[in-house]
Amino acid sequence: MYSLPSPVLTVIVASACLLLISFYLRAPVKSRLPPGPRPLPVIGNLLDIPRVRPWEVYRELSRKYGKSSSRHDWNLISLQVFGRTLIIVDNHDIAVDLLDKRSSIYSSRPPSKTVDLCGWGWDFAFMPYGPLWRAHRRVLSPHLSRDGVAMFNDYHATNAHRLLQRLLSTPEKLVDHVRLAVGATLMKAVYGLEITDEYIKLFADAFSSSDILLNGSILDFLPSLAHFPTWLPGTAFLRRLAYYRQVVPAMRDIPWRDAKAAISRGGAPVSLASASVENIAQLKGDDAVKQDEICRNALSLAYGAGIDTVGLLESRGYRADAHRGRQTYATLCAFFVAMSLYLDVQQKARAELDGVVGPSGLPTQADRDNLPYVDAVIKETLRWHNATPLLIPHLSTADDHYNGFFIPANSVILVNAWSILHDPEVFPEPDKFVPERYLTDGRPNATVRDPATVIFGYGRRICQGRYFAEAALFTCIASVLHTLDISLPLDGYGRPVRKEPSISTDLVTHIEDCRCTIKPRSASAEALIRTPG
Repeated sequence: MYSLPSPVLTVIVASACLLLISFYLRAPVKSRLPPGPRPLPVIGNLLDIPRVRPWEVYRELSRKYGKSSSRHDWNLISLQVFGRTLIIVDNHDIAVDLLDKRSSIYSSRPPSKTVDLCGWGWDFAFMPYGPLWRAHRRVLSPHLSRDGVAMFNDYHATNAHRLLQRLLSTPEKLVDHVRLAVGATLMKAVYGLEITDEYIKLFADAFSSSDILLNGSILDFLPSLAHFPTWLPGTAFLRRLAYYRQVVPAMRDIPWRDAKAAISRGGAPVSLASASVENIAQLKGDDAVKQDEICRNALSLAYGAGIDTVGLLESRGYRADAHRGRQTYATLCAFFVAMSLYLDVQQKARAELDGVVGPSGLPTQADRDNLPYVDAVIKETLRWHNATPLLIPHLSTADDHYNGFFIPANSVILVNAWSILHDPEVFPEPDKFVPERYLTDGRPNATVRDPATVIFGYGRRICQGRYFAEAALFTCIASVLHTLDISLPLDGYGRPVRKEPSISTDLVTHIEDCRCTIKPRSASAEALIRTPG
């Protein structure tokens, strides 16, 4: 039998190996995806997708599959669901690399049949990246910039003072008062209107769909099910979708209509609506009609992003079956719980406020730079209970390679913000409330990650309401710390009750039991609260 000389055979084998290695490195084969649990035939990892506290489950999956002793820590895993790739990002630097530095291909949103059938297709938070999305962002950008939000400072101050007065009168209604304060500020800033039960009910009905938006539905994978008759057994979710297709547009349309009517009568306060109407007046024909629709959409989202409308509805005696909690409201409630558990933090904040603000007035935005400890309390509140533990997913629009892994086009990118902000290597003892972690010798420590750089999103999809929300949080939190004493709730025998916070599973999460004992910290503080504002 003829045989090749040993050196020739060696060269052929080596060349074949090199070709195979080269092909393997170039080819976007499944084995080059980030690691993850083994998918099942057809459904993939559908059974691995968690429904309860998914951020905790995803962290455990990242710890199990996203690290290896043989190479660097990946903090990046993948799952497959009906052929679509889901990438879980559990690392801030990776999120920045993908969503910020490569934002040209990571700024879209996954298409969702559920979103469309639920009546939210106009919501630009769910829109794909493109000209229409940018047109919606432009409506809000000038007024929600770092400098632009100063036009709303008086609204923040007025409603923070009213919050103090309500808490002094009926402290047991803490949650209701916080909801009303946030809702009233947003309604005035966005529409120039006073909040009413009608508006509360409109928004609450629409946002009672948040559980569907959080979990999605089988329609996103099998859209043909949308054509099934709704009388068939097991199609109750289709009837819910039909209901929301009626109420969601009403929530968007009616406040916009009323705001325009008030502006046309004259004397309406400064608001996003008044600025939008002024802009529309410069246009004609179809351009004006299109801009009117864009403004109507954008303003509805600006209001809905911050307010717990379902909770407001229930506080007025209406029944509302829904998952609850919007970001600013949820963060303020978490602050009260944190202060009841960490009395030493209150004492340090009060000492700083007494030295800067004094006993004769309430803190304002002008005091903020001189209150680094209060600012650290706000940062720690955002981190300790980040109200959006899983950020709204991004969609990749082109094939990409990162750290030796292949990320195919149309992958869903999900950032686990909760896990990033509870990483013990970055935030030691992450379950504890420690504002001092952001300070060095009493001054801001720029080397410690600001939670706002995570919870408000990444890249071109970063939340436009960030500076408005931070201003609202500062005014309310500083005012409360300056005038009120917060402690643990009491049982029927007057004994303090300490409970570990329990977090809801929602699109925007909230602490489920926010009871506290609230009273004025001094007679002079009580007098300051009672002063007409």
